[in-house]
Amino acid sequence: MKGRVVLKNVSALIIDDDEIQGNYLKHSLEAIGAAAVLVFDPDEFLSVLKEDDFDIVFIDYMMPKANGLSIFHSVLSEFGGSFNTPTLLMDNDFTESFGKEIFRTGYTNYLEKPVSKDSLSAALYLYLPKEKFVLQRERQHLHERGAAEVMTAPIIPETTVYEDEGVPAFLYEVEGMDVKEGLKNCGSAESFVSAVKLFHGSIKKKADEIEGFFNNQDINNYTIWVHALKSSARIIGIAELSKQAQLMEEAGNKGDLSAINEATPALLSDYRSYLDILSRISEDKDEENKLPEIPADVLSDAYESLRSFSDEMDIDLCEMVLKSIKEYTLPKEDEERMKKLNEMLLELDWEGMKKILPRE
Repeated sequence: MKGRVVLKNVSALIIDDDEIQGNYLKHSLEAIGAAAVLVFDPDEFLSVLKEDDFDIVFIDYMMPKANGLSIFHSVLSEFGGSFNTPTLLMDNDFTESFGKEIFRTGYTNYLEKPVSKDSLSAALYLYLPKEKFVLQRERQHLHERGAAEVMTAPIIPETTVYEDEGVPAFLYEVEGMDVKEGLKNCGSAESFVSAVKLFHGSIKKKADEIEGFFNNQDINNYTIWVHALKSSARIIGIAELSKQAQLMEEAGNKGDLSAINEATPALLSDYRSYLDILSRISEDKDEENKLPEIPADVLSDAYESLRSFSDEMDIDLCEMVLKSIKEYTLPKEDEERMKKLNEMLLELDWEGMKKILPRE
């Protein structure tokens, strides 16, 4: 058995208007045991923040409705001028003067996007209580029982080899896409493929938005949207498109209309070309179809384990069982039940889980 550093009873709140980038960070946190809530709208963010206690908060800087500094001022206002939860601002570019402004506003620190595994780990270890970290011995089979071996341990950055099993082969042939870079940024094949699907699914809407702002010479919103494109393309390893968007963001920040007018048509054309180039990512159901049907004894073992672990209120072991089940095709009724169990686990609804788990 091998061990992995995980978080214990940690909840995180993220606000990022970009679905790709927000889900990328959410998946990174969930991969190490955190319960992460992702919000896209600043208005919704404040209400969620007031409803629940979070251990750490991540706020994107550049969004259409508000920027990260104004959002944090709203947070301070809502909490009587003081907010003690570790809060990190996220952006692609930081200067020394901007860094000073971030700290003056009251942020704990800032992270460069896309947030790397090492920088995320370092931030979590710096700002979360040390008892929130455990080294968990992973099980090899669902039928192995007993408590997981745990011990307090710090997060130590290490060289990671990112597995590419599950990445559609055609992505390696996409001109301009560096799959290895995408895997590195996203942390896993599953998160990378999800990010590519989100990127592809949003092209038409976002390209139309950028074109609309360009045609109306709304440079402020144009700059915000090409900034988001820069980050999204970079996360999935499309470096050249990311660079084009970065140049337009810089032109927007400078008010350089000549550069914007000259280069935007090519940017939009290249961006929209990925509608066809990546179309197979949405059409390809091979990964789902290749999943084997779950053996009856494995399904029974999974339910038995979930009954035991929900009695013990063990988040990590319940999560491990539910994750293992994703390797199989389930009967429709069990598929729906597992989906509900996942949702209830996020809410720590132990009684609800016990009610829908089949009896022995």
